[in-house]
Amino acid sequence: MLILFCLAGMDSCSYTIKVRDGDTAYERKQYAKAIPYFTKDYSREKSRVQRGRIALKLGTTYQRLNDPASALQWYRIAWDNQAGIEALKGYAYTLKMLERYPEASEAFVQLGEEIGSTYEYRREIEACRLAGIWLADTANRPYTVMGSNLNSRYGDYALVPTRNHALFFTSERPSPQSEDVYVWTGKPYADILIADEGRNAFPDNFLEKINTKAHESNLVMTQDLNTLFFTRCGGFDKSEDQYCRIMTSNRTDDGWTDPIPLPFCSGNVNFGHAIPFNNGQSLLFASDDPFSFGGFDLYQSTRTSDGWSEPAILPPNINTQGDEMYPYLDADTLYFASDYHPGMGGLDIFSTTRLGPRSWSSPVNMKAPINSGADDFGLVWVGHSETEQALRTGYLSSSRPGGQGGDDIYLVKERVVEKPAPPTVEEVKDYTWQLDLHSLAKIYTIPEDPNSPVLGRRYLDGAQVSISGGMDTTFTSPKDGPAILTVSPGKQYTIRVSATGYLKSEKIFSTEDLMPDPNNPHQVIALEVVLDQKFVDREIVLENIYYDFDRWDIRSDAQPALLRLASVLQTNPDILIELASHTDCRGGTLYNQELSQRRAQSAVDFLISRGIDPNRLRARGYGESKPSADCACSRCTEDEHQENRRTTFRILQD
Repeated sequence: MLILFCLAGMDSCSYTIKVRDGDTAYERKQYAKAIPYFTKDYSREKSRVQRGRIALKLGTTYQRLNDPASALQWYRIAWDNQAGIEALKGYAYTLKMLERYPEASEAFVQLGEEIGSTYEYRREIEACRLAGIWLADTANRPYTVMGSNLNSRYGDYALVPTRNHALFFTSERPSPQSEDVYVWTGKPYADILIADEGRNAFPDNFLEKINTKAHESNLVMTQDLNTLFFTRCGGFDKSEDQYCRIMTSNRTDDGWTDPIPLPFCSGNVNFGHAIPFNNGQSLLFASDDPFSFGGFDLYQSTRTSDGWSEPAILPPNINTQGDEMYPYLDADTLYFASDYHPGMGGLDIFSTTRLGPRSWSSPVNMKAPINSGADDFGLVWVGHSETEQALRTGYLSSSRPGGQGGDDIYLVKERVVEKPAPPTVEEVKDYTWQLDLHSLAKIYTIPEDPNSPVLGRRYLDGAQVSISGGMDTTFTSPKDGPAILTVSPGKQYTIRVSATGYLKSEKIFSTEDLMPDPNNPHQVIALEVVLDQKFVDREIVLENIYYDFDRWDIRSDAQPALLRLASVLQTNPDILIELASHTDCRGGTLYNQELSQRRAQSAVDFLISRGIDPNRLRARGYGESKPSADCACSRCTEDEHQENRRTTFRILQD
């Protein structure tokens, strides 16, 4: 499950440098190694504040190692020792994962009070209420979930069936290909395995081209068994990126072709969890493209004469600002996992029905026992059961308590439960589509510092909203709630929000893929527009702007941040900015000055290439003259040097 969460690429998750303290292990994402260091540090520390800091990192470490019970203990200690909002936040979400819903709800209420926002955790409070009801409602459940014989003491997950009854699944068991240890978990890298049933349909060397020293997961085949797709994370040539890619291979008379990435899998973006459909002519998959709705979203691509079409994102009633992943199609029903739609804890499994070529009904949480407080994902169906009591059988993956190795594979049986027939489109006359528009502002840890951590969002009182396209209207946003609007399918709306002291924001909201849903005639879609405070003459750090050594070219991984800045400038044509580059203290002063000036000018040139008036931009290289980290050069840590090597922008006075 951790494979696709390594958002910065494999390089950031696989340091092999020897570490000698908890902070270094933590920063390098070597969480399994960090725990004994932090535990020892905590036992020796006398300062309450420092004990809180260590306890918070222990809580986060255990959470990332999928041990919520230990994480909860340390989050509680961290909060009691003044570790701040992040400790209480970790405590609340971990309570939810442990299915302690009344306590979790109270913690989320307290979180909202601490940051001064009734908005930020309202969804989690409601989700806790619903989850408690679903957990207690044991009558007439159509599903039975039980352990399977495929599990080991290592992580096993993402089982996918084939037409000839073979079962592919992902496992972290030691193997010749994965003898190295993945430093995040302290366990081997993931590989593909084939379950005994149907195994003879594949030669012994079938997996040799698939499994490598990198992560491989989610192997799936087309119905004709002639094309396969799987996810590989890392293991590419070191001159290339180390992100997750969807690999494909074709059957030939001599075996299978060498796996290659699909053509659209490029850039500093993760792609995975591919599911073919339409006789292998189309794919559903997950990706964390930074210009999507947020986190991982579900996309669709169609095979063309030239390869594959540009991925098209699924509509906003499916994708959210959270993570949507692990799609699976069973006829016209799509199953997927999400951590944002109202759920019981981590990832929950949802179902939706196809209404049109790219339109889907409102997702439905599959509730307990399919879902739990832990991560639940990867639901697949393998066919009808031989027993009269079960309609069909399937499998899902889950990190719920009681398993053998973190993520485990569970057998699912569905029995027939009488349900009233849903109304037809013709029977339902009054279909409505409601847009809940939330106009929000960020809450900073230090209100006057735009580079301080964001605690959450709050409603922006008095924001001016203008909508054109599908409707033409202007109004003032409500003080403590969303603006409720009625929208029509088949439209594209341009929404502009402005407020005194804030940068304007613009969003395009499309209803082109919305269709009548007989099971949900009144559809509600939430849209957030978050305004940034207009900090004049304050340096604002642009995240993820990196340069190769001794170079000033704009790398591909820097482009998303600069494209977002270009969008801000286009929406706010009245502002002028200085775009600055800083170096660390290593190297000659004159060299650093010249290098930083070239880098700043490269960023400005990039913005100009995106249509920004050059008269609104100023490039300024500061070299090493304005360090962000307060340290003597010879004593700066590598992280402090990195902090000083930054690219920033500053809104200039009119």
